[in-house]
Amino acid sequence: MKWNIKAMIMLMMVSTMMVMSSTNWMSMWIGMEINMISFVPIMKMNYKESSGSTMIYFMAQSMGSSLFLYSLLSMWFQSPSIHSSSMLVLMMASMMIKMGLPPMHMWMITVLNNLTWMKCFMLMTWQKIAPLTVTSKLAALINETFTLALMAAIIGAIGGINQTSIRKIMGYSSVSHMGWMLTLTSNNTKWMAYLLLYAMLTFTLCYMMNSENMFYLNQINMINKMNKMAFMINMLSMGGLPPMIGFLPKWIAIQTMINNNLTVIASIMIMSSLITLMFYMNMIMPTMSTSIVTNKIKIMPEKNYSWMIIVSLMTPLALTMNILI
Repeated sequence: MKWNIKAMIMLMMVSTMMVMSSTNWMSMWIGMEINMISFVPIMKMNYKESSGSTMIYFMAQSMGSSLFLYSLLSMWFQSPSIHSSSMLVLMMASMMIKMGLPPMHMWMITVLNNLTWMKCFMLMTWQKIAPLTVTSKLAALINETFTLALMAAIIGAIGGINQTSIRKIMGYSSVSHMGWMLTLTSNNTKWMAYLLLYAMLTFTLCYMMNSENMFYLNQINMINKMNKMAFMINMLSMGGLPPMIGFLPKWIAIQTMINNNLTVIASIMIMSSLITLMFYMNMIMPTMSTSIVTNKIKIMPEKNYSWMIIVSLMTPLALTMNILI
């Protein structure tokens, strides 16, 4: 079983590299199909409750792949002057389905809510690389990218309000961050840097939640104050509060939109980011103001996640990366 997991992970990585290095649409489609087929067994392994989520994921990805292939074949066999623009829009819609972006985002929230934390991390980060690579090539051909980014940022911010499941909150946060990433798809270096920083912050949170076996907000009260502080700082960094490192990718996105004379869209996305900070604050402040209440006998020693604070406060590294980009 362990060998099968390693083989599937290796196949998933190879297929992603295949998409990133491809120079034609058909090879990208093949790479995304291999990527999907390799991730489905990973979702199902060692977790009996994920059968329904695996089927939902497979159906959503299959729908996106079918739409992408249909639009691709339509451009090949029909008059380009008539169908090319509409087919490019369909190709972008197929990538939105694959990435779980609005209005086709509910499948991802449902799937995330029934997976383990490490599988959630893979779905929110690595599985977005291949569709983002295709989207970056489409962004140079159509003009709707910033509109889609704005819609994703707003819906991701509003959807996270009043959620009690941490996995759903992370899912809507992923939708919001994907909207910000879409604004950078015209520059491969920038969206890859954004995804790298987002993956780093997501990993720290998923690692902590997985180690403590926490899935709902009321379970945060079971950890000590230092770990609560680490959780709070990482959540604020995820929301993009300066001077934490999570502010860097949004800073780059804001600069890109201003340079493209999209000040209105940038302003609306900044306000949507404030909404995400609001529900992050509503989530973490009650946990910081209450003490640990538990009747359980703790046999194992408590884990220390203070290193997560250092990860979120790497402001010098953030400034250095911003200069390089």
